[in-house]
Amino acid sequence: MSDVLTGKGPQPPQVYWIRRLLVLLVAVVVVGLLVWAFLPKGQPVTATPEASGTPTATETVASETPSPFSSTSTSSSTEPSPSASATPTASAGTATCEAIGVQLELSGFKSVKSGATQTFSVTVENNTALPCVMAINADTFVLRVNSGKDPIWSTAHCEKWLPEVKKQTLEAGKAVEFKVTWKTFRSAEGCKQAKSVLGAGTYVATATYLKDSTRQMAFQLTKAS
Repeated sequence: MSDVLTGKGPQPPQVYWIRRLLVLLVAVVVVGLLVWAFLPKGQPVTATPEASGTPTATETVASETPSPFSSTSTSSSTEPSPSASATPTASAGTATCEAIGVQLELSGFKSVKSGATQTFSVTVENNTALPCVMAINADTFVLRVNSGKDPIWSTAHCEKWLPEVKKQTLEAGKAVEFKVTWKTFRSAEGCKQAKSVLGAGTYVATATYLKDSTRQMAFQLTKAS
């Protein structure tokens, strides 16, 4: 081993210790240089986007994808808005008075002379809890007079014998009243009437609304004096 490291020589021991430290320092420097030589020379640098720079691909996709909560999104702008539905009027929503919900009342003279005029009073009442539309005409109502099984007279033979009651709305429990007159003659189709005088006896009048709701009354026809 060299005298520089062993300390054998004419120099004082301190000189040899200084030399040893210098050799050790050089060795440390050499090792440090070797380590530095094998380390990576640089670290990846993350670019910081500038405020006015071009948006990244991620930012571009995000800006082109409409938000489902945006008021200007494609789905909300292309869907047609529902049109306002018309509100039905009260008259449009009111049904026709059906026979099952109608109550008829029929009255007249209990005794009539042959050749005189019998006046019938007819009441058609809305017997339901809801309003309904009532109309009295040849299509909805008929009044007949019979003697036993013999048909004597009918408003179906002549539409003008039945006064037309115009269409109207009846509230629950309300009624329409009208008069029908009969001059005690026999009738036929086409408003025809017989000139012969009817015989005395019991006659029955029948009022019918929509072919199902009916009411009858009996009266006497007497000879003319």
